[in-house]
Amino acid sequence: MKQQIFASMLTLFSLGAFANDNYNTNGAIFPDEKSRQGLPYAIPCKNNDFGDYKSISCTWLEFPRSIVEYDKSQGRNISYSNQYSGRCINDRCMLSDGSAQVGNWGVNTDFKISIWYYIAESTDGKPVAYRNDGGPYVKNGKPVSYAEAGEMLWKFYKDAGVNDKLFANTFNRRYDGGVKQFELDKSGKSQPQHQSKEIKVTEAWCNPQADDDCYINKNKVAKKKLGDYLPQVTPEQVSAAGGYCEYPICYDENDTPIGMR
Repeated sequence: MKQQIFASMLTLFSLGAFANDNYNTNGAIFPDEKSRQGLPYAIPCKNNDFGDYKSISCTWLEFPRSIVEYDKSQGRNISYSNQYSGRCINDRCMLSDGSAQVGNWGVNTDFKISIWYYIAESTDGKPVAYRNDGGPYVKNGKPVSYAEAGEMLWKFYKDAGVNDKLFANTFNRRYDGGVKQFELDKSGKSQPQHQSKEIKVTEAWCNPQADDDCYINKNKVAKKKLGDYLPQVTPEQVSAAGGYCEYPICYDENDTPIGMR
């Protein structure tokens, strides 16, 4: 079964032949994804759960871009996304159009994944996206821990020249618990992730007319401290679950605060 999964991934991912840009926003220069060259061996998948809605993001950057292949039979370019979406059901992760299985995960959840990768378990039981020439489904491939996948992504960002001002925000959207949890995981001091103030957030908002006027449960909180109470979330996934975002806070369909964008 694993060999069949790997074969289908090779067929699918070989479609991405030419990239139409270099993902070089803010000075960073990333691989063009014409091949696996330069991409990290593994990247962590980030859980984005809102109530009953479950989703994991297994991408090395949040937003997609187009990959273009010249089709000789049609005499024109055909465009593909460098990210795919689908759903893991009964331990099988299938693309949304049913065209290929791209790994296994034991939780029924929606997913988004970067081209050239498949989903599998880390050595510590968490979801990781492995480049399709490595990992547990490939002969002599090496599985990694969730923190090791985070280190590979961290180095990838540094090598690409991600702007220091954007680095933490970018990484926070790709790793459960963000930079703080990553540092704990690396040091072996990992703790269960929870809201640091250990309170249930029922009300949260920021005054759009002021730079630093935010409130949690009617108590004033500095904007930079909101992360102590609310996890990082992705606006598109909040929207998919029926919620919405009003910078910098996102809410579910019942107007309950669920995270920061």
